[in-house]
Amino acid sequence: MSTHKWQLIVVLFFISNIVSNANAAVHQAPKIGKPCPDFKLTNLVNSKKKLVTLKDFRGKWLMIDFWETTCISCVQRFPEVNRLQQIFKKDLTVLLIGYNDYQYDRHIKKMYLQIQDRLHLQMLAAFDSILLKRWHVYSVPHIILVDPIGVVYTITGGSDMDSAKIRQLIDGKKPGFRLKEFARKFDWQQPLLINNNGGLDTEFLYRSILTRYVEEDPLTLDNIGNYTEKNKVGFQITCAPLSRLYQYAYLGKVYWALYNDTFYGKVSPELALEISDSSDFKPDFNKPRNIFNYSLFVPPGKANVEYLMKVLQRELKNCFGYEASIENREMPCWLLQLRKDTAVLFKPTNSTRSLYMDAMGLQIDSGKLGELIIGISGFCPLDRLQIYDETGIDYPIDIEFKALLTDFSEVQQELHRHGLELVKGKKWMKTIVIRNPAP
Repeated sequence: MSTHKWQLIVVLFFISNIVSNANAAVHQAPKIGKPCPDFKLTNLVNSKKKLVTLKDFRGKWLMIDFWETTCISCVQRFPEVNRLQQIFKKDLTVLLIGYNDYQYDRHIKKMYLQIQDRLHLQMLAAFDSILLKRWHVYSVPHIILVDPIGVVYTITGGSDMDSAKIRQLIDGKKPGFRLKEFARKFDWQQPLLINNNGGLDTEFLYRSILTRYVEEDPLTLDNIGNYTEKNKVGFQITCAPLSRLYQYAYLGKVYWALYNDTFYGKVSPELALEISDSSDFKPDFNKPRNIFNYSLFVPPGKANVEYLMKVLQRELKNCFGYEASIENREMPCWLLQLRKDTAVLFKPTNSTRSLYMDAMGLQIDSGKLGELIIGISGFCPLDRLQIYDETGIDYPIDIEFKALLTDFSEVQQELHRHGLELVKGKKWMKTIVIRNPAP
């Protein structure tokens, strides 16, 4: 073979390797302790440049904060994240990246600019759809902290992100964050400890384990019935305050859909605490304190909802000692009512059914008033109390509701414009009552 042919083969080999490595790098997701993959962003707000890359942020800590229009906690955190940017602007840059998917989030930039003007935000913001897919961002909030030399420090949901921890980072310390990429190997669909899933293997016929939650543990949330349908032998829950464990034990679930669930308006989402010391029911997710993991696996054939609930009731009694029962109680709530001084502004409609919702309001065509309740409940801080409809409007309606849904005063003003109002009230509901142990 001639020398020229060998040279051509060598050149093609190196080109092939370069292209292969480049493609791998393009789709590489950030990993804790590894250099952050590079990126290019062009759809920017509050930037002097038309294009930014990772190199533009070298020398400072970089907080990359992914969000989308329907992420309630993302929008609620904007003022706090903006405050962190202003406090640590010499050492930290916040980069918001909004998911501008054409089908669902194509208006995200317009929405952000409205929120920015309303809340006086001053953060660098970008809007992109490709980077979220390349970096495997499947849920938001999704925050990546990159150190001044470009190495990923942590990947977190941001629930315990505060000024004290940012100060520690800047001072060279190593604070811990609740991870989205978990340090411990754990598959919530498999039994704890089996095949080294969270620890050493053991053999058992029946197992019930209650542990304290630590920061590295993953988060899971599901109803008992869903677990039994999936694995037929039990269920597991992590990062659960004590109140949530009692809901699992006595209700079988810890969440239910607003307005269209059989529990809605009939079962209280809050517990009635009739105990001398309620500190066990006050969780602290930052410490963490009074937060638990529970794993229950039983012989096949016994893993039905009723049996698992009875087991958990017994375990809670054995561990904490409280007496618990379900009773009818008058519980605090929000009531959506027609204003007495205003005529009903809604008329039945036959328009085409549609619904659009984001943090700046809702557009409901030929829908139910309950969809407005769902939108308000999702975004607006309401002291964790549910809203119940007392308007009597049970027919399809059209409504254009324009308000920053995280601002209660704006929500109330917009409700007034439509002849509605939210008032605090009470409602008789089935309630889990917790009492001191019997003497």
